[in-house]
Amino acid sequence: MESIAVGGQTKTIIQSLIADGRSPEQILESLNSYGIDWYVTERGDLLIKYWQIAAEEFVPKQQVATIRENQTVPRESQSLEWLSSHLADIKREYINRWVAIKDQTIIAAAENLTDLLQLVQDSHLENPFVTFIPGEPVVWTTAYGNENI
Repeated sequence: MESIAVGGQTKTIIQSLIADGRSPEQILESLNSYGIDWYVTERGDLLIKYWQIAAEEFVPKQQVATIRENQTVPRESQSLEWLSSHLADIKREYINRWVAIKDQTIIAAAENLTDLLQLVQDSHLENPFVTFIPGEPVVWTTAYGNENI
């Protein structure tokens, strides 16, 4: 299995899978086949490695438990769950900024990744979870069967 870089190429892959009318489960299977690490939070948000927000409320609530029972739990899961459950509040303060999270707290924020990494290094913080907080909601509408999600 060949792994691909996350970013524009990965988002293009996901968007094309959604445009094909695939269900969330089928899309996640395809991400696996491309070697893209993913995680569905308790809220149903889809995050893709390098743990950027890929889709808010991607999985319908009634399917979250089923998908989560078969997924690999990454070591960053605690930060991912905290980010997902506090995303609305975090967006209000850190919209379009890079953040570093440690122990369920944003410990640094910057306009770009280079500045954030410098802040983290200057503060001697070890292994924070780093991600970008998008300004616009990341929502993709999928249609399959007779449902719109």
